[in-house]
Amino acid sequence: MRVLAADQWERRAALERLVGAQQRRLFHIALSILRNPGDAEDAVQESFLLAWRKWDAVREEEKREQWLTTICVRHCIRRRQGLRRWLVREPDVTTAGAEHVRFQGRLLDLDRAQAKLSPQQRAALVLSYHRGYSADQCAALMGVAPGTVRSHLARALAALRKEMSDA
Repeated sequence: MRVLAADQWERRAALERLVGAQQRRLFHIALSILRNPGDAEDAVQESFLLAWRKWDAVREEEKREQWLTTICVRHCIRRRQGLRRWLVREPDVTTAGAEHVRFQGRLLDLDRAQAKLSPQQRAALVLSYHRGYSADQCAALMGVAPGTVRSHLARALAALRKEMSDA
């Protein structure tokens, strides 16, 4: 049996506190990008594993939450791109979590409309509109330039508008 040193116990305790505080939020972000609860749960767990391996890279406590979010978002985008290579078509998403809105007498399915967005567009949309991050903050989390985030947002909104007007 391996015995952990005192500093390793501190590292582990700090990560467990951060995981406890951020797990639900990161799951929702991952779910919005990956579109599958099982994949989202796996991605969050894998993000925590990646964070544990590089925990000492960020010594400032106040930066760890954003750092962990960055790890999760980037991991989800890479994972989603990898899944697309293997899937012939988008997987069916259950309507249990679907968000429906009635507009001018029509029932609009926002979940279906968002499913047609690219992972980067969906990530930018969720981080910006659902989580309230600025374009600069989204860019840092996604590992791209702020202009790229703005482009993803503009394309996502245009696609959603088109999808909603066609519905």
